[in-house]
Amino acid sequence: MNPQTPYSFPLVERLPYSAGLGARLRESAVATSRPVWLRLASGDQELFAAWPEYVIRLETAALQRIGRSGTEALTGGVDALWSVIREGLPACASGQRPFHGGWLGSFSYDLGTCKIPVSSTFPDALLGNYRCFIWIDHKACIAEMVTVDGFTGSADDWRVLVNQATSQASISGTFRLLVPFQPMTSRSRYADDFMRIQTYLHAGDCYQVNYAQAFHARCAGQGAIAMRHLLALSRASHAAWMLAPEGEVLCLSPELFLSIQNGRVLTKPIKGTAPRSADPAADEYNRTQLAQSNKNQAENLMIVDLLRHDLGRHAKTGTVRVERLFDIESLPQVHHMVSTISAEVSAGSDAIDVIRDCFPGGSITGAPKKRAMEIIAELEPTPRSIYCGSIGFITTGGDAELNIAIRTLLRQKSDLYAWAGGGIVADSDCDAEYQECFDKMGALMRALEDGE
Repeated sequence: MNPQTPYSFPLVERLPYSAGLGARLRESAVATSRPVWLRLASGDQELFAAWPEYVIRLETAALQRIGRSGTEALTGGVDALWSVIREGLPACASGQRPFHGGWLGSFSYDLGTCKIPVSSTFPDALLGNYRCFIWIDHKACIAEMVTVDGFTGSADDWRVLVNQATSQASISGTFRLLVPFQPMTSRSRYADDFMRIQTYLHAGDCYQVNYAQAFHARCAGQGAIAMRHLLALSRASHAAWMLAPEGEVLCLSPELFLSIQNGRVLTKPIKGTAPRSADPAADEYNRTQLAQSNKNQAENLMIVDLLRHDLGRHAKTGTVRVERLFDIESLPQVHHMVSTISAEVSAGSDAIDVIRDCFPGGSITGAPKKRAMEIIAELEPTPRSIYCGSIGFITTGGDAELNIAIRTLLRQKSDLYAWAGGGIVADSDCDAEYQECFDKMGALMRALEDGE
């Protein structure tokens, strides 16, 4: 891993495999190394990276490049962001792994809106350019450290981290809440905003508005320890974790925003939720009711049509397809209605174009998207920040995978934020929509409050 040695890239070093290696890597990392961890392939694979070659950071339209020699201001703001991302992809050969060097990081929902969350300054975009990473495949029971062309970091830093994560010595750490979660939107404010949304819906402004509320707590300890507990509770197929000086993100997302592989793009929007029950008969009843709900099918179909339109902007003519409609996926806390849409990327477009013009995901805005986002900006008292944005990777060759950052917490020093929301349509019930927020996020918040 000495950059002065004429290696043939990529370099692949086999590591001792264990099912808990990803957790140990998270708990061994520190904020200054800017580590990022992703769960891929419904939990069968994990990706961990640290010590990026450089970072691009966008906050309130100010674009920066942060390198080892300092910080450089870049011109162009959000419009230049996508060009910088495209230019930063490494020129290395693809391989067996979905990621083979490139960008890892996040896009906040508020990208380009110049809104700053209350007591929070998490960037609108925060991506590191990584040329060394650890790949874990649980089906094959393989762990590998992969280095690609352009790596200029310290091999010694990686060896210390890997030795600590793969050793038998225990990794100590604690996490606890100092103050439990409190809603940042009062019940009366939620009801008032619900009625204002109904006014817009009946006036024909929108068909659906996805309204969210925020929660705030105070905490102490190591967020990676909390992440281990939350992952044990939530079967999150697109989970992610980031630790940086700007803040720590703990994402337990079940939703795929975009997967782009070999010119084929896939999106799987979630729209429609029902609670789980410990009683098998009641649980099956809830599942069946969701599957047969005309209301939820109509909401889901609105978003499917929205995403067909979004994908169509950069798709080959005739390739946009709804592969599956109204599937029910059951998670530990909720049942979800999920549809699957695919397309082939047109010859004149690439992954950057698709991501830019589909962002943010339609399942967390409403339809039509532009007007729904305007209503959200008008009514929601707390900007969403990383919530409802996306976390994932963009790699060489035009491949990418990004989640919808729902079931997500943001930690900044001792402040801890969480969000939950749902789609409101003309026949929605205020009490049911309010309760749905707690069905989605309540178990995760209670787990942290109970110290489990």
